[in-house]
Order: sequence, then structure tokens, then C-alpha cells
Amino acid sequence: MALYDLSHRIVSGMPHFPGDPVPQITPAATEPPWRVSSLAIGSHTGTHVDAPSHFLPDGRPIGEYPLERFVLQGIVVDAAGFGMNQAIPEDVLARYREGFKPGWCLVLRTGWDRHWGDESYYRHPYLSDALAAAVVAMGASLLGIDALNVDSTADSGATVHDTLLRADVLIVENLRGLDALEAGRTYGFGFLPLALGDVDGAPVRALAWDLDHPLIPTG
Repeated sequence: MALYDLSHRIVSGMPHFPGDPVPQITPAATEPPWRVSSLAIGSHTGTHVDAPSHFLPDGRPIGEYPLERFVLQGIVVDAAGFGMNQAIPEDVLARYREGFKPGWCLVLRTGWDRHWGDESYYRHPYLSDALAAAVVAMGASLLGIDALNVDSTADSGATVHDTLLRADVLIVENLRGLDALEAGRTYGFGFLPLALGDVDGAPVRALAWDLDHPLIPTG
């Protein structure tokens, strides 16, 4: 069975959205030999999912969604080759429309995870408004990307979050390792958030697997 880990590890001082809490993991005071760590992170730390309440005042929080929304089939869309702070056009979806089914996820592979840890990570490519509208029109349940933000971080954009979350398309940001997946091929995906309630999002452990292999080995 092939499992693909698509998550950045959460460590102290890791890249995070400007203005969000700085991730800190420190040892807590305990009686030896026990170890406990204190975690200070934001709800959008590392690889994470955005719920509609992240942007919309009356949007649903992450705790209202069933697990089925986070475990689903989907495809990787090749969106590589775009530069710093460049909008990704709608036509990247052209070759993927025929095989896509409503309720699946679309995962955009920009290759920007290679900049993780340097300043250029904050000047990533982002979805154009036309691309966001096309994602909604295709009936996607979730949109993932291997970059910090579906909107332009450099320009403080927000229209893509508005379009997707208003249509109840969940957003997963800061994916990694998508080069291991074949564009256009159907995979199983899991983006399981922490079991939080009335919260605007949550870190996730993101993974993918080949559908022609059992998820749980037998024998």
C-alpha cells in the first residue's frame, strides 16, 4: 500500500501567515520520567483546513462538518510554472474537467512547497477569481494547494476565500509533497482536522493513497 504524507511538520518558529500566532512547542514542567509538551499554535498553523467561519461572519465552524467531508476522492491539478505573486488562470483545469465528479476535491500542485522556509514562500502563486469560480462550478467539495494561501498574500487578497467558502468549498493550504502524485489520476485523500468545535479552522494531517490498494493491509 502506498500512503503519501502531504503535511508539513509542526515545529517552533515554522512558517506561518503574517500576523498569526507564532508556533511554539516547549517542554512542560513534569515529574521525571514523564514528558509533556506545551503547544502554542494558531488554528491555521502549517497544513490546515479553513472553515467558512474563517472569513464569513455567519459561516459554519469546523466542528459542524462530518468526517466524510475530509475523507474523499480527488485529483491533482498540475498548476506548476507560475511565478511570484502570479494569478493562476482558469485554463489549468481544462484537461481535468471530464474525469472530475462533483463532491470530489481538487488539489493544485504549484510546486511552491520547495520555497518552504524562505521569504519567497510568502510571494506564492494564487488562484485567479475565474479559477475560483470554475472550482465552484465543477462542484468541488474541497480545494487544496501547496502554498500559503489561495489568495495573494503579498496583496492581502480575499476574493478567492470569499468565493470558495461562500459556496461551502473547504480550503486546505500549505500542502507538501504533491510531486509524488500523478496529475489527473484519482486518489483517495484525507484532510483530518483536530476535533475542534466552534472554531474557524484546524491543523490537519493530510495524506493521499492509491485507490487500487487497500487502505488497511489485510493478511
